[in-house]
Amino acid sequence: MEKNYTLWQRITSATPSFFKRLQVSALAIAGLGGTLATIPGVSQTLTTTLISVGTAIAAIAQFTVKAPLSPEGGAKEPSASLNMEDKA
Repeated sequence: MEKNYTLWQRITSATPSFFKRLQVSALAIAGLGGTLATIPGVSQTLTTTLISVGTAIAAIAQFTVKAPLSPEGGAKEPSASLNMEDKA
């Protein structure tokens, strides 16, 4: 059974390493958009899009949660009903 996290638990829980890298990249994109916004002649649509997409990806990546591990230290096994070896 999957655990239902509250909003606060999702924000403060551990984030998988892929999504940490995704957050950094997304914030870099948003920063690039903010920097380009200060340069005259650069399209406002481009800078707004970069800032919006970067911050949205960073926010979504923050809500990902590492999968809980079983007490034995490994990832949880799929349920018995999904195990194809037993049906052979």
